[in-house]
Formats: sequence, C-alpha cells, structure tokens
Amino acid sequence: MRTLTPCLMIAALVALGCGGDPEPDAGAAGSTAAHGEMPADAAHGMPDDDVHGSAMAGAMGGPMHSGGGINAEITLDPAIADDWRAVRVRVVELSTLAESVHEVPIGGSAALGGSGLTLEVVSFIPDFVMSEEGITSRSAEPQNPAARVVIREAGKDDFTGWLFAAMPEIHPFQHPTYGVVLVEGIPAG
Repeated sequence: MRTLTPCLMIAALVALGCGGDPEPDAGAAGSTAAHGEMPADAAHGMPDDDVHGSAMAGAMGGPMHSGGGINAEITLDPAIADDWRAVRVRVVELSTLAESVHEVPIGGSAALGGSGLTLEVVSFIPDFVMSEEGITSRSAEPQNPAARVVIREAGKDDFTGWLFAAMPEIHPFQHPTYGVVLVEGIPAG
C-alpha cells in the first residue's frame, strides 16, 4: 500500500502538469464530453494548453503566447512562389457528401459555390516545412502542398489557418455543414 500511494500521487501530478484536467467542466467552452480527451479550442480543434497553443498559434500564423514559440514567418524563394498561380479546393456538403471543386488565385479570393463561404488564399507552399527559422518550402515540387487561407462566412468568425493536401485531417476547417480541403496547387503558365 505504501508503494501504491506515491505512484498514484505522481500519476495525478503528471496528469495535471501536462495540461490535463482530470474532470473537465462539461459546460465550459472548449471542453470535451468524452473522458480522457484533451479539451479543444472551439475554433480549431486544438488542445487548450500553453505548450500546444504556442506551437500551433505559430503554425497557424496567429498570435503567440508571451515567452516565445515557433517562428511562423513565411519565407518563400520568389522563383518558387512564381511557379504557382492558384489552388484547387474541394468543398463537401457533409450531410449529402455532394462535392464541388473550386479554383482560387493565390493572393485572391472566391466564393465557394452556394455554400455561403468565401476562401482567400494568402500563400501557397508546394513542399511545406516549419522550423524554428519559420515556414518555407523544401523544394519547388509539390511534395507537401499547403495553403494559408482565410475562410469567411457572413455572421461567423473567420477561420485563418493552413490546409494541407497530403494530410487534410491536420487542423481542418471545422464547420457543421461544409468541409473544405486543399486538392492541389495550380502551376503558373
């Protein structure tokens, strides 16, 4: 019994020290209903703690917590940037799985069909990589295509973040009716 008690205390301290809340308030914003899941930021499905918040705010291009974080500055070789003129996105109506595909110019915006959503493409990275130095492209080839976007819907908060073609489940645009997924970058010329 003496060995078990300190182990349980250490386990509880580790859980609390890692940002976990042993019993989240079911009515609190960002809490989850399922036991054992991390609370999530309602806008982006992100864990709601300082470590994840700093890293992901930097990755998403948003403000970072004081005390540092990942550099989210985008540095793209002009020759690579000039190779791409637009992105192609797929919009899926979640209840019917009806799809439509839309082309949006880099630096421009377009309505996404009858969804009521507008997508602005801030930048396109053909081979996305993020490090302490910032965000860049490892090459001109579309090995890990990503687009920094702003998705707007009248009367709703804007979604600002990255869409990844190869991994659409990473930080997806969350909407009750529509899914928006990056399909590919469209080369210039």
